[in-house]
Amino acid sequence: MANNKHLTLSDRIIIEKGLNNNSSRKSIADTLGMDKSSICKEIKNHSFFKKFSRSGVSSYGTYDCVHIERCGFNSFCPNACNKRVPIPCKTKDPSSGVCNGCDKKSSCKLTKKFYEAQAAQDEYEYTLKDSRTEWNISSLEARDLAETLKPLLEKGQSIAHILMTHPEIKYCEKTIYNYIEQGAFEQFGIKNIDLRIKVRRKPSKKKGIYKPRKNKKYLKGRTYKDFENYMAQHPEASVVEMDTVYNDVSSGPFIQTFQFVKYHFMKGIFHACKNSDEMYKGVYLIYSALGEKDFKNLFEVILTDRGSEFVCAQDMEKLGCHVFYCDPMASSQKPYVENNHNLFRYVCPS
Repeated sequence: MANNKHLTLSDRIIIEKGLNNNSSRKSIADTLGMDKSSICKEIKNHSFFKKFSRSGVSSYGTYDCVHIERCGFNSFCPNACNKRVPIPCKTKDPSSGVCNGCDKKSSCKLTKKFYEAQAAQDEYEYTLKDSRTEWNISSLEARDLAETLKPLLEKGQSIAHILMTHPEIKYCEKTIYNYIEQGAFEQFGIKNIDLRIKVRRKPSKKKGIYKPRKNKKYLKGRTYKDFENYMAQHPEASVVEMDTVYNDVSSGPFIQTFQFVKYHFMKGIFHACKNSDEMYKGVYLIYSALGEKDFKNLFEVILTDRGSEFVCAQDMEKLGCHVFYCDPMASSQKPYVENNHNLFRYVCPS
């Protein structure tokens, strides 16, 4: 296989079989005629974790924690504990980091990591397809939205009426009209001729001019749904809602705010500009003041919006916290900091 080419499903099947046979990454790379680093990246990007589970056992509990005996349990901890530390595996293949070739994987009670060719191919195709679309909506989101809109449009309902009766739809009326006008839902059976006011609607003068699609890779595993799942498993986790408050988006001043939900306390840090580097510096400033232990206790979870200044989730998580993002146009998902912003603007109007 030539260099700089995308992997195919056949290539991924060879990788999976090699991992099942405990082949090294170098030998797999030689078989495919690729560089070893390409195989390493493929395994790292498309492998997944699988928690041990069985019927009749709490899904919140685990066998995989070094503190189980210290906490007074025999071999299974039934609690959703935020101090859980995975047991290091002594038999996992260090060259690949996955459990495909382990002969104890069917009986092992630790959290396992696998690579599957078909799952990797599906994830690759999904990412490839979405990255080449001209709309800022993924194919899965478009399909789900079309399933809601299509039967209602066939009944003669307008977009405005549909939005009034379906508050779970997160897109505004104008955005949905633009998507329909530009053909985003044609593959799902919705065309602009289906609209009630099609005859009276004028096409946009900017038709054919699209904004570059945003890179949403940083959202993987950090959406609001992931936040809800994490809180279900760690109900006692300390949550900090993070945002920025300002009067003029072009000249500031900008104040990075941290709302400690459990303690009803908000801290603000002044910034001269609003970008990801400045927001990370604000978090690191608190980390330096508190120390690692207190920071991890108070900042176990940071919930913020999807503003471009907060995309440095990976850097912030290196300090020992978990970062999650609210859904678009859903400020109600972090109500404490938003309500305090209203009070802040009242006290400091300029």
